[in-house]
Amino acid sequence: MSTFRTCWRVLFAQRTMILVYIVYLSLMMFGLSWSIIQNLSNTDNSTTYETLRPEVAVVDRNGGVGSGFSDSLRKFLSKDCDLVDVGTTSQDLQTAAASNYADLIVIIPEHYVDGLAAAFTSDSAVPELQMVTSFTGAYGSLAKLQVEDFLNLTRMTALADAASSGSSVSVASLNAAAGSVIADLTGNADAYPQIAIAEDPAGTDDREANGRYAFQTMMDMGAYPMVAAMFTITAMTMGSFSGARVRRRMYASPQRTGSMLFQQFACCGLFGVLVSLFYLALALALPVAAGLPITGVDPRGFLLCALTMVAYSLTAAASGFMVSMIAVNSAAINAIANVYGLVIMFTSGMAFPVDLMPKVMIVIGKCTPGWWFCRSISAAMNSEGTVSVSNWFPGIALVLLFGVAFIALGLALSQMRRLRPNLAAPASTQLAEV
Repeated sequence: MSTFRTCWRVLFAQRTMILVYIVYLSLMMFGLSWSIIQNLSNTDNSTTYETLRPEVAVVDRNGGVGSGFSDSLRKFLSKDCDLVDVGTTSQDLQTAAASNYADLIVIIPEHYVDGLAAAFTSDSAVPELQMVTSFTGAYGSLAKLQVEDFLNLTRMTALADAASSGSSVSVASLNAAAGSVIADLTGNADAYPQIAIAEDPAGTDDREANGRYAFQTMMDMGAYPMVAAMFTITAMTMGSFSGARVRRRMYASPQRTGSMLFQQFACCGLFGVLVSLFYLALALALPVAAGLPITGVDPRGFLLCALTMVAYSLTAAASGFMVSMIAVNSAAINAIANVYGLVIMFTSGMAFPVDLMPKVMIVIGKCTPGWWFCRSISAAMNSEGTVSVSNWFPGIALVLLFGVAFIALGLALSQMRRLRPNLAAPASTQLAEV
């Protein structure tokens, strides 16, 4: 166990690498998925209906005795619209229309109320309001319907008042009719009924499905940081035992070389299990922090995901073990780790949906453990919430087979180095003369 304890101290001496690859890189990758989790959390599950309020500008060029008409129009629209001021000059209106400052601009032309009153008593044409609708959405068109509703209500009220009083429609009666429309609607619960939404029986299930998908996304996002971290830390830790003087002392010790290599790898593998637990904690904590329930995560699926992450960490450590037997420097280890990790990231289906990936990327991905890691996670935690052990087992078996292959290659390289040691020792022992 002395080799194990020594390896443990050497491993934790790599503080910079642990900080960069496990803390910073993990937070960066999981931070990229935070926007996805927030979008899932912000999915509308409210039980009240809130209308979208278009922005409307009312420009009164009629003025004078017709000001009551424009005031009533503004009060009518303010119930469901947000009133904005765009100015009154032609330049202001052109700027507002070009910049899409308002969804609807209503212009009451000069003598509009006079012309409307005259249309009731003569055969003259009914004047029209000038309206400019936004070209970027349908909100302006909906607000335009409300303007037409106000005009219809005002006409009917003015005709009813004229019929009851036996007088003709005038500008004053139109202003009074517009005010009556607002007075009748104010405080009338039936005028603006509340729209209630029936509670969706599947609403809770939808939230649980979102939480489950967020957990699966977090697990997939661990494919790159896990392999980069364990590859680098394992290769650098076990590479510390590959120096000429260290190897000479190890070969001279009574312990078998295989036992010492096993203790070194066991130390790195145990560290990989701890990193897996750290990733699992993050994968659960971030959806909870976003307000998503984790009750939709099946305990059996969670256990299979945990086993998959642990197996993947051991395979990543095995790849670092293989490279450590080549005795490369730290710069080369970092370069290989990042290239290897990025290949897994872009070919495993973690960064892109598999349906959008070209066939050549899928073929390359299937030659890496990252592809089978993501397939195992999908089988253990799919969108329907079912757990498919039959689909999970082949993926995890292939991940472990990759690890066995890496270890076998590493042991083969270690055997070659023992058969051809380059210890830089003197060819013969020199006796000192006294």
